[in-house]
Formats: sequence, C-alpha cells, structure tokens
Amino acid sequence: MIFLYALGGGLGHITRAQALIHTLGFDEPVTLAMSSSWNQTEPPLSSQFHPLRAPREISRDPTEVRRWLSAALAQKTYRRIIIDAFPGGLLGELCDFPFPPDAELIHCARLLHWDRYSALLHGALPGYRQGFRLEPLRDDHMAALSACCDSIDSLRLNDPPLDPAPHSVQTASSEPPLWLIVHAGSTEEILELIALAQDSAALEKVSPKLILLSPQRPDALPAEVEHRCVYPATPWFAKAQRIFSACGFNIVRQLQPYRHKHRFLPFPRRFDDQFARAAALRAGNWNQA
Repeated sequence: MIFLYALGGGLGHITRAQALIHTLGFDEPVTLAMSSSWNQTEPPLSSQFHPLRAPREISRDPTEVRRWLSAALAQKTYRRIIIDAFPGGLLGELCDFPFPPDAELIHCARLLHWDRYSALLHGALPGYRQGFRLEPLRDDHMAALSACCDSIDSLRLNDPPLDPAPHSVQTASSEPPLWLIVHAGSTEEILELIALAQDSAALEKVSPKLILLSPQRPDALPAEVEHRCVYPATPWFAKAQRIFSACGFNIVRQLQPYRHKHRFLPFPRRFDDQFARAAALRAGNWNQA
C-alpha cells in the first residue's frame, strides 16, 4: 500500500496526488492524507484512493499533527510513503519524524519560497530514497533536497484519464466566444480574475460568454458570469478562446498546451511562489522539469 501525505489548502495537492500516482504507474491502493478544507465540495477520487482527512482542529499544531500521523501510519503496513510539496511537512512536523524503517520515502517538489518555508524547519528533514522535481526550483531549495534525497530526478506529470469520460463541451458557431475563469480560491481572487477577463474583453472589443469554473459560487458573482461547479476543468479548455487563471502549479501545467489563450494573474501565497512562476511564463521559459 501507499500512504500519500498531501496536507495543504486548495485543490492542488489532490490534483497533483492523482497525477503523480498515474504518472509513476503505481497500482496499489493509496491512502490519501488530506486537509479537511474540501469536505463540502470534495473532488472525485478514483477507487484507488482512500481519503484520510486530518481533523480541522489540529491543522495549525505540528505536535498534534505528528501524533495524528503516527497513529495513521500504525494502522496499516505501507510500502511507500510519498510526501507532497513540503519536504518537512506543511508545519515542519516531519522533521525528525520516526517513519517506518522499511518504507520507501518519496518526495515530489514544486516551487516554494524556500526562505519562508525553511524557517519552520527545526530538526532534520526525512531521508528520502527518491525525490522528484516537478518544475524549476531555486538553488537554496535544490541544495536542501540534495542533502536529504538519495537521488533527485525530473518528472513530468500527466493527469489520469477521466473515468467515465465527460461529455464534450458543446458550443454553437453562432454563440459568442467562450471565455473561462478557472479558480478554486477566495471570492476576492475570483472577482479579480473576472475583472481581468472583462478588461481584456473591452480591449479586444468582444463580448464573450464568461463562465466561472469553481467549486463554489461566490455571492458577489456578476450577473453576466455563469457559474459551473466542474472538476476537473480540463475538458473545457479546448473549446475556450480565452482562459483566465491564477498561477498555481497544476493549472499552469494543465494549460501548457493552450498557452496561446491562457491569461494569468499571480496571487500571493505563503509558500507557493506564483509570482516567480508567472515571470517564467512571461519569459517563455517555464516548463515541467
């Protein structure tokens, strides 16, 4: 069995977990340790995944998270333990953590504000047998991973096929152009992306059909914007003429084939450096590692 530790806010950890297991070709059952943020609008998981939600009340207490994780790992024998994004855990709770000695530890790394994140780390990072670099990382981040991983390889993620495959998005030739706003963040961020789409439409002198793809409908959604609760959003991308999003790792990765119609707006995050990713996109040199 596999234990995949993917605590963190947003849908990104869940999307990346499924893509990682598919890309690596692992077919064992996966216990997906995840935050409780998405209980009301939980994205679909394949039957391979068994969600294990960390209690919301311990989400900011590294000592309690360590206790919860120790108890979870003691329930079953795991051959592989995969740690997503944060090599020492979201709160630094994995430093000096007593992982089962026979388990293979794997880490998948995406871009972080390493100076901010490393301030949480007190003790040694886990000893990983394998590290996977999913996108270009800063030198200080790479140096820390090189010290705790036996080997580090680049890995290009591919999303699993949809099961069942969704109906294709139908648009008539007589309809206005379809513009998508794709975001699972706060209402304020969604409204900023909608404003960007509206400003772009005014500059281009077009009147597109605006559709927001998001887990929840903001109360302040403008009347002219249609909302759809869609996950994943990828089946919609080919039909859209413009796609507006933030600069999280997964949406940037998934929109690489549609870079010509992708418009993006980075938002501040505590650890994920969306502004560095946006700068690399603008320069034309962002790629999956």
